Amino acid sequence: MLTESMSVYLYEPFYISILLLLLGIVYIGILVYSFTKVTFTILGYGLIGISILTYLLIGLYMTGKEYYLDKDAPDILIFGSFDFLELTLLTYPYIFLTLAAVLGKKGE
Repeated sequence: MLTESMSVYLYEPFYISILLLLLGIVYIGILVYSFTKVTFTILGYGLIGISILTYLLIGLYMTGKEYYLDKDAPDILIFGSFDFLELTLLTYPYIFLTLAAVLGKKGE
């Protein structure tokens, strides 16, 4: 049983939200750079598609997360409660992009 002094919310550091925004923006730059410098195989293009799809799905999850909280989001959370789960999920687009680049060949 919770007492009045106990909080049910976890306070997240402010830098996690900033890190997530930077990682999301940097991903687009890395994606453009890889398209200009790497020649992809058919499997590489499939992995690029998976990478972009996971990037968009994670973005939708991050922007619509307030629907998954208990009816109302607390005001203490920054940017709609981005936290360590989103930071972990945001690694998946980078993983698929890296796999696609490794399977590709560097262009001249």
